[in-house]
Amino acid sequence: MIAVSADSPADGQKVAVELNLSYPILSDVYKNFIRQYGVLHPTEGIARPSMFIVNKQGTIVWKYVGSEAADRPPIDTVLQQLAAVK
Repeated sequence: MIAVSADSPADGQKVAVELNLSYPILSDVYKNFIRQYGVLHPTEGIARPSMFIVNKQGTIVWKYVGSEAADRPPIDTVLQQLAAVK
C-alpha cells in the first residue's frame, strides 16, 4: 500500500508521522501522477480521495474515486474487492 499526495515530501512525512501510517506517502507536487490517473479535482486543484487495487500483473482491477474529501469507499467494499483479486 502506498499513498500519493500533492503535498511536499516534508508535509507528507509530517502527516505520516501524525497518523502513525505504516506505508509510504509519495509526493506529486506537480500533479503528474494525479492527472494521469484522473483524480485531480476539477476546481480545487488537489487530488480527490482515491483507491486503486492493482493485481500482480500491474493491471488496475478496481478503483474508487471520491467526489470530495470525505468521500471514501466503505471498508467492507474494499475488503471484498481485495479478496477477489487473483
